[in-house]
Amino acid sequence: MKPMRPGDAVRRLAVALALGPAMAAPARAGELVHPQDGAVMVEVPGGEFLMGTAESHPDAPKQWPGGDKPLFPADALLLRARPGWEHADERPQRKLTLKGFALDREEVSNARYRVFLEWMKRTRDHGRCHPQEPKGKDHTPRYWKDFNPLLKDPGYAATAPFSTATFRAPEKPVVGVDWFDAYAYAAWAGKRLPTEAEWEYACRGNDGRRWPWGNDWRWGLANAGGEKKGKDVPSRGYEKDGYIYSAPVGSFPKGRSPFGADDMAGNAAEWAADEYKDGTPPSREPLRSLRGGSSRNYPSSVRCAKRFAREPGFRDFDLGFRCARDLP
Repeated sequence: MKPMRPGDAVRRLAVALALGPAMAAPARAGELVHPQDGAVMVEVPGGEFLMGTAESHPDAPKQWPGGDKPLFPADALLLRARPGWEHADERPQRKLTLKGFALDREEVSNARYRVFLEWMKRTRDHGRCHPQEPKGKDHTPRYWKDFNPLLKDPGYAATAPFSTATFRAPEKPVVGVDWFDAYAYAAWAGKRLPTEAEWEYACRGNDGRRWPWGNDWRWGLANAGGEKKGKDVPSRGYEKDGYIYSAPVGSFPKGRSPFGADDMAGNAAEWAADEYKDGTPPSREPLRSLRGGSSRNYPSSVRCAKRFAREPGFRDFDLGFRCARDLP
């Protein structure tokens, strides 16, 4: 274990006082409680697994246009979308071997992130933040500020499909955070962001499954998208998993991964440590990888192998993160 830095003891006390009983949450077999932020982590043993996919989207054309035949405009559009239909950035499927590590059982919640943010505001210590972090960054999530002035109007607020509590409730995953926010929290907590390989291994185990629970999609095991009514949105339609926006962390225990991690399919998409690479020339600003999909993604986009990418400073209502750490 690394030696404590100045202020670590104070930080741990602050976490304990802020989280109360959650600080001493009992860990199941194969789990541990991380001392700095009180998060329960699952232990992922080292091993070999299949990363990526050899499949295409089930609705992909069986035969692609081209060859000696002239292309019509619709054909050109179809060919342009071919990499997405064939999950090109997930290929080739290959075997990887990883060392053991620990991963947060749940996505970082608003309650845990608030302790970090209060510490940052009090100390203004950016010494653990990423060296490329924008100058003057305060790490406040986008939706903890007045993100929609119309919500101050009672008449409008009554018709809106969300409220401030939708994104700020303590038990919800923190969202509206960019890659630098996630990196800073992880460093503050004495952890790090998981690599894409670690994240995928923790999601699918060593049998190459599509979703954390297996190869067959089952509604109600994850907070995915496609419906129009939930506990948090009183509009017409039918919500198969109960939520339009993010659900409280750990709301779908039957959808846990083989190693016991919650919400690795849907709920909030999660920042990974890696720069996103797909075999094409990099953009002027390197993109960062996201995993897991979110509450607005359909089942095919919350698969364990599914990859997303955004600029490191990008924030949205469905982007969060969880942390990892090395095992002794």
